[in-house]
Amino acid sequence: MDIDYILISRIGFAITASYHIIFPSLIVGLIFYLTTLEALWLKTGNEFYRSQYLFWLKPFTAAFIVAVITGVGLSFQLDTHFGNFYRTTVDILVPIRHIELINSIFLEAGSLGIMLLGMKRVGKKLHFAATLIMTLGLLISFTCIIARNSWMQTPDGYGMIDGQLVLTDWFSAIINPSFPYRFMHMLVAGLLATACFVLGISAWFLIKQRELVFARFNFRIALIVIAILAPMQFIIGDLHGLNTKQYQPMKIAAIEGLWETTNGAPLVLFGIPDQNKSLNHASLEIPKLASIILTHSRNGSVTGIKAFPEKDWPSISIIFYSFRVMIGLGLWITLVGLMGCYLMYKKRLYTNLTFQRICVLALPSGFIATIAGWIVAEAGRQPWVIYGLVRTADVVLNISSDQAIHSLTLMGIVYGLTCIGFIYALRRIVIKGPELAGYLSH
Repeated sequence: MDIDYILISRIGFAITASYHIIFPSLIVGLIFYLTTLEALWLKTGNEFYRSQYLFWLKPFTAAFIVAVITGVGLSFQLDTHFGNFYRTTVDILVPIRHIELINSIFLEAGSLGIMLLGMKRVGKKLHFAATLIMTLGLLISFTCIIARNSWMQTPDGYGMIDGQLVLTDWFSAIINPSFPYRFMHMLVAGLLATACFVLGISAWFLIKQRELVFARFNFRIALIVIAILAPMQFIIGDLHGLNTKQYQPMKIAAIEGLWETTNGAPLVLFGIPDQNKSLNHASLEIPKLASIILTHSRNGSVTGIKAFPEKDWPSISIIFYSFRVMIGLGLWITLVGLMGCYLMYKKRLYTNLTFQRICVLALPSGFIATIAGWIVAEAGRQPWVIYGLVRTADVVLNISSDQAIHSLTLMGIVYGLTCIGFIYALRRIVIKGPELAGYLSH
């Protein structure tokens, strides 16, 4: 098999998966906000909440459409580049994939149609029911995605018959060892990314002195959500890391940039990993902190990269740097949330132009952090497609590198067009602004 084709296929899938993850993160976060806004409107009768709902429904719909298109692209790549993957896991992952597909067609697509029809055409209660069904549908799809990915990271509930993976326990396969941690980590990541999205758009309205009641409401809510969830995400991430240390110690070693198994391991804040020489250049370290974080002991033992066969090493640099991008952005988002709460307390939140500009710049932070975390999870699993069981090279179809390049180019064009289309639609939505005429004072 042409090794270049394997590399090209992996690069192509990495790019498309990283791009795709933006939109499920956004729609999962927005659907919770939409449900809350519509519930408030039904309870209070205040048209302000209805106007809010109708505005945020527009970017939700645009993101939903792009998520569907990019999701189809991912399935296309799995079938045409990694066709042996589902043949190997047909008894386990294919049923979960079918549940997600059926759910998307019936629950999500059907409820979105009712949501877009408008409240006057279908009635308030039916419309709210459609929003709730959409929330349920997205949570089911989200659960299926995380269950599949988690099983690839920490497979459980399976047996092996004649080289074929077969299901032995549905519950163990879905609620596998890493599922609860990955589910919560990704859910909170989506909520935080959406809060940054809402924050950035609201800050833009404040800077432009437009729709100030609308902007102030969303600005305040987004900051409160960030201030609560960002610190919580570090706690969830720590628990997820401890789980990863137990089941995927190689990934943790790569994250830490730790080459030798060490008692009282230092935390490498920054360095330049050299995989050929098995060392870090220009390393900046805090003594014993990695052991404290990973073992809760100053002198705890942390397994190093060299403890594993070199043929099982992932790309250390990609994992090392991606993790630090994720953590750095997480700290940045936390700081923005805390700064906002401080200004709120001082009653200077809506008059501090510098902070508002910072919030506009923070708009993509949550999505970039999510992509970086996704790269850590997926690149850290390599060279395995199913950790410890099936290698990525074993599921790649044997076609030429030219075909792989053509496929990657085509996907790049399609995804590039969807990106341009989404940005164009979002720009029009924001410039037009919410339709607030006639709302009751909030």
